[in-house]
Amino acid sequence: MRDYTYIDGYRFTIWNIYRSKRFDIDRLDINFADKEKPNFVRGLRVVDHNESETYLLHGGDADNLSYSLCYLHHENKENIPDYFDEYLIQATSKKEYLVHKLFEEEKPLEVAVH
Repeated sequence: MRDYTYIDGYRFTIWNIYRSKRFDIDRLDINFADKEKPNFVRGLRVVDHNESETYLLHGGDADNLSYSLCYLHHENKENIPDYFDEYLIQATSKKEYLVHKLFEEEKPLEVAVH
């Protein structure tokens, strides 16, 4: 696998931060540009291999996804294999990447925030 990709003519390095049977999450950082500054300079790419979909996230959405993965990693004490995938399925379908907002109907606030 190559360690770079092109988005709108700009080259980005790829750093895989999560991999499962269904999803890949990659950190993308711009590393070659010869035009005006693009909207997407750094962020995350979520690849859903089952649905053949790719989602590019930057700014607040990328921050929320990074935070949520860290939060869920801490919460997953039983080491359930599909724990992150369940979150990613809901997050990509609802376009809401902050775990607390995504599951606020399902969990009491004090449990979600603890």
